[in-house]
Amino acid sequence: MQQKHKPVVRWLFLGYFLILTMVIVGGITRLTGSGLSMADWKPILGAIPPMNEVQWQEKFDLYKATPEFQKVNSHFTLSDFKQIFWWEFIHRDLGRFIGIVFIIPFLIFWKQKRFDKKLLRQMFIILGLGAFQGVLGWYMVNSGLDKVPHVSHYRLAAHLLTALTAMLYIFWVALSLIYPRPVEDKQINKQYWFMFVLIFLQITYGAFTAGLKAGFGNHTLAEVVHFPSQIHSIVSEGTSVLFVHRYLALFIVGITLLFYLNNYKQNLHRLHKKGMNIFLILVLIQVSLGIVTLLGSVPIYLGVLHQVVAVLLITTALYMIAVSKATEKAR
Repeated sequence: MQQKHKPVVRWLFLGYFLILTMVIVGGITRLTGSGLSMADWKPILGAIPPMNEVQWQEKFDLYKATPEFQKVNSHFTLSDFKQIFWWEFIHRDLGRFIGIVFIIPFLIFWKQKRFDKKLLRQMFIILGLGAFQGVLGWYMVNSGLDKVPHVSHYRLAAHLLTALTAMLYIFWVALSLIYPRPVEDKQINKQYWFMFVLIFLQITYGAFTAGLKAGFGNHTLAEVVHFPSQIHSIVSEGTSVLFVHRYLALFIVGITLLFYLNNYKQNLHRLHKKGMNIFLILVLIQVSLGIVTLLGSVPIYLGVLHQVVAVLLITTALYMIAVSKATEKAR
């Protein structure tokens, strides 16, 4: 890694972990039912919370006009409203903070000529993804402020996947600076690209499951063997979405074990073996978390932990792809 890129790499990893924190807060916001508590959109002035009872009442009056209050939370008092307001407020302000953390160092590094043409293009892509994520967040919230008291599960999935894409792209750019001249190991590379795609699809179905609230309630054996009756229901109906999410998880476990047994005894670089161990452990933790989370009707701490492990799992797959391209000469 070039000396001029070291602060850039540290900055990128900081951005990755800040967005991961954003995903965690977003999960808490969703599971606490706080996502529709702020019915207005003020990118700059909205950074300041209500400072007195009059301002709190104004926010509460806006919430009273939403379908969620009228159809679900009509019993809410101002005190109840304050409890759900803060998570959404923190979520939005954290987004603003992340924007500042990206833009100011970007301008400084640009002035210091730490970016070549390729890296500068990558920086603009990262900034573009961040801006798009903010707009998409409001687009998602807006779907629950018109006629129905919940956001579209399609828009929820898009919001999460855009954040995930930004995180993974940041991680990939950082790794490309650490390993600037990769040589491809095609076997490991193809296997973990396959795992990457599977996990990305699984996270998508996790978002659908969350958006449709399919994880809540009692889950029986009959539901486990309930096959979707119509093809479109696998993206639109809670039971069918959960069916796909459940069995795709089992398929990922099986494929992971197959890859692990097939590769572990081969003469692989130590980074490959460590990566495969971490990947296998995360897969087993994740499927166990999924089962416990469903059986517990999605308690907040398990739901958030399940989401975080999913992000770490797909990040590990991406890391394995980068390592497979960087360590071929060392074998």
